[in-house]
Amino acid sequence: MNLLTLKRFKNELIIFMALLFVAFSLFYKFSAQERVALEKKEMEASIVEISKVSELKSFWNSKKIKKEANKFKTIVAKNKVKRFEKRSRKLVAIYKDLSVKELNTISKKLLITHFEITKLDISQSGKDRFNMEFTCKW
Repeated sequence: MNLLTLKRFKNELIIFMALLFVAFSLFYKFSAQERVALEKKEMEASIVEISKVSELKSFWNSKKIKKEANKFKTIVAKNKVKRFEKRSRKLVAIYKDLSVKELNTISKKLLITHFEITKLDISQSGKDRFNMEFTCKW
């Protein structure tokens, strides 16, 4: 291209450069908005998680949870409780010769409570008889 051709299309080149600048500006704007929206979602998710953790901490500090832990001792007959140990914020329970109904009762109660289950072991000891061992903390 020679200099005369550039002078002849000077206005068109300025308009083209301006449109190119506008296109890049729009691209940057939309990518920035998307990044801000993504960061906002992440922040909201972390706020929800923090609120859940603080709610659980306040629940775990209450005396009500200790009473719920004691219910696992009396949920079945005493002769089926092989070991029941509650220390500070940890519960260890071992049951033997449970029927299906008793096993389901204990399992449902364990899932309803706000315990963190660290160990759960269920084994079949005979026909329709089960042994259960669990460790949980709060």
